[in-house]
Amino acid sequence: MKKCYITYALAVTAIALLFISCAGTSNESLADYDIAKIYGYTYYGNITASSGNTLIPSLIVYNDNRCDWNMNVTGMNNNQFYYYATQNSASNYTLYWFSAADHASAIAKDASKAAMVVQVGINSLDEIVILLTGDKLTGISAMANTRVPMKKQANIPRNTTPTEIDYNASIKDIMIERPEGASRAAWGGNDSYNGSFVYLVGEMQKGKGSCGTDADGNMITPVVKVADTSATTANTVQLTMYRFAFSKEMTIKSFDIPNVEVYKDGATYYLHLDATSSIQAETLDKTITLKDLTVDGKLDEKGMLTLRVSFKPGKMPFPIIEIFTST
Repeated sequence: MKKCYITYALAVTAIALLFISCAGTSNESLADYDIAKIYGYTYYGNITASSGNTLIPSLIVYNDNRCDWNMNVTGMNNNQFYYYATQNSASNYTLYWFSAADHASAIAKDASKAAMVVQVGINSLDEIVILLTGDKLTGISAMANTRVPMKKQANIPRNTTPTEIDYNASIKDIMIERPEGASRAAWGGNDSYNGSFVYLVGEMQKGKGSCGTDADGNMITPVVKVADTSATTANTVQLTMYRFAFSKEMTIKSFDIPNVEVYKDGATYYLHLDATSSIQAETLDKTITLKDLTVDGKLDEKGMLTLRVSFKPGKMPFPIIEIFTST
């Protein structure tokens, strides 16, 4: 029995070593590529999620402190990180990724604050293999502890200059609480509101929202339209949201949110929508699904509208939160 146990333990150890080896061979047979050799190149891989869908992640390591990770290049998942790396062996590194909120921890090399921990093996300058060993951010089990080969994209120019991470620490999420005494009512406000908005993507990105520009290059003013739909569904409205230019690659066109409930307490109106299964929206080149969409709003006695809308676009594992304030 003891002999069988030892044999089993040796076999498990051998499999584990094979699993984390990026080329499936001993480290001695690998060229010792310095991580700087892959700076600026974009790598694509493939991950099969539990749903059966295939995700196409991308990784670009710009320099010795910034990288971008996209869980799926066909979605809206580009995530910007600060990082630091330690070398484990020939061509094998551990990268500790930090959100913008923890930039100081990245500088201090405090691994306990890392949002994600990823092993990167460099088989050649045309192929790397990544292995996620720590994830406090996405919770996507399809990637955890799974070797993902990634190929360099020859059609994407090398870029060693990352964009600045849009992170305004002064922007905070809000809660719009409806009083217990509020009752369902027909909408008593206007049919549209001009204003401005900010957005949050967890603690990774926080910035001033933009609708982009019109055909003449003028900035578009965010406008929320409110249509009273009480005639078909009592005490509800349909919201039409403004265009959201999240980045030059990621823009969500104006979309409708139906069946938003209306409440009233004194002279104040409240809007509310529990998480819906999905709503379809258009980007510049395709249709995407907005999942787990919620709405909370408040129209005060002075006619100022505050609106909080949250949703997960495409296969994005965490929500984008938009906070709109009328002028």
